[in-house]
Amino acid sequence: MSEEPHIRAYLCDDCWYSMPHFKVTNVKRVKKEKPRRVQIYLKDFSITEILLYSIGNIIWLIIIGYYLWFK
Repeated sequence: MSEEPHIRAYLCDDCWYSMPHFKVTNVKRVKKEKPRRVQIYLKDFSITEILLYSIGNIIWLIIIGYYLWFK
């Protein structure tokens, strides 16, 4: 057995050298694309929509806090 059997697929030296080994010379680098993020722009929402959404969330937090605190 060879000294590093895990590198040579646990083959003996004679079997390893009798197999054909191919070498790739022209390798084209594949450029990985960055994952695209879904962007939400602030200009898509009006200030009234943002305020109503925030006030609604605050009201729900107050209701949940009331039930957790007093009941």
